[in-house]
Amino acid sequence: MKAPALLLLALLASILLPGCETTGDPNRGGIFWSENKAKQRLYDRQEYLNEVESDTARVNRRNRKMERRLGE
Repeated sequence: MKAPALLLLALLASILLPGCETTGDPNRGGIFWSENKAKQRLYDRQEYLNEVESDTARVNRRNRKMERRLGE
C-alpha cells in the first residue's frame, strides 16, 4: 500500500513542480526562492537609485547655478 501512494505522490510532484515559478521578491508570490533572481532584483534597484541620485545632483547643481545668477 505504501508503494502506490509514494508513486502517486511522485507523479503529482513531477506534474506540479515544473509549473512553479521561482522568485527573487518575497512580496510577489512564488513558492520557491531564487538567489540569482534576488541578486538581479537588488542590482536593478541599485541602478535605479543611482540614476535618481544622479538626476537629483544634476538638478541641485542647476538650482545653485541659477541662485548665484539671481544673486548677482
